Amino acid sequence: MRNLGVFVVIVSVLSACSVNMVRLGVYKNKAQLIGLDGTVYVGSILINDISNDGDIEFETSPYGALAGKWTATSAAAPVVVRPGSTDSPAVDAGVRRAYSGKSFLVANQKAVLNCDFKANIEGDGLLGSVFVIGDGVCVDDQKRVIPIQFFKS
Repeated sequence: MRNLGVFVVIVSVLSACSVNMVRLGVYKNKAQLIGLDGTVYVGSILINDISNDGDIEFETSPYGALAGKWTATSAAAPVVVRPGSTDSPAVDAGVRRAYSGKSFLVANQKAVLNCDFKANIEGDGLLGSVFVIGDGVCVDDQKRVIPIQFFKS
């Protein structure tokens, strides 16, 4: 029973250190669509750092409220990012994983956007936040292209 208490304390400390952690291993970022008329629609992306997938949601868009799952369709090997200063020793600044991703965004129980994107999942270290940073395009049933972006929130 004591181990369970220690685990709960550790999870609480970890989530307090991360500004965008929703639950253990799941983080929330901002997303945006750029409409055909230039209107910016702000939404969110949930990132499951363990399974490399999640959810995308927009409360408003040219198609109404949108929601869908996303998944990584391919991945590159993790790369440790290190500052380039010769005056200080190398310290890991974060780990990056590059992905190609796919999502079908649904409005009114109909898939209205087919999205492809490239993104980096970046971390601020063991106790830090995790972010999806990237962009791509979504295509509707009339072959119109709508840009999509993900960024730190």
